[in-house]
Amino acid sequence: MTYADPFNIVIAGVGGQGNVLSSRLIADAAITKGFFAAIGETYGAAQRGGSVMSHIRISKHDVGPLIPLHSAHLLLGFEPIEALRVGARYLNPSSVAIVNMHPVYPVEVLSGQLEYPPIDEVETRLRTLCSRLFTLDAVELAEQAGNPLVMNTVMVGALVGTDLTPIKTPMLEKEITKIRRLKEVNHKAFNLGVNAIKTNL
Repeated sequence: MTYADPFNIVIAGVGGQGNVLSSRLIADAAITKGFFAAIGETYGAAQRGGSVMSHIRISKHDVGPLIPLHSAHLLLGFEPIEALRVGARYLNPSSVAIVNMHPVYPVEVLSGQLEYPPIDEVETRLRTLCSRLFTLDAVELAEQAGNPLVMNTVMVGALVGTDLTPIKTPMLEKEITKIRRLKEVNHKAFNLGVNAIKTNL
């Protein structure tokens, strides 16, 4: 399969979901395979559950870290509303999105000041922004693996499970083994993510 060069991946989530680790795993796997990989990250009030967005660009040549608007080939959404917000800016009709549909409610929602939109409406809007949307409950799969905190590893597995990126399963499996904490749990979470997507291809 021929891939776009550079291949542009955007990760959208909130603070504490493992955005940064995930982007580094993907970039390191690409570099190990001989690609250039550039990462650009932006943070809101990340420590308070604010927005976190990562850009990953994979190429055979040196490239800048920031993806132009509406030029993402793939969106990895760790949180539904964040995926929709970022997707509106970076997806296009040929893009693919993989989204964890398990919401993280901000303080304003928990306190009753705001309402979180119905998940089915969020999904419907996401489908209008891209050519294909894969959805899963990555938190539930992480719990099956043994710890809900490895949701990001589930999502990295889902990414390679599509076989739509230059990064393949063995390349990322090698990077997963380098994670010092929860090694067995992370490995199981990664494989659950891969299999969750493959069953929907």
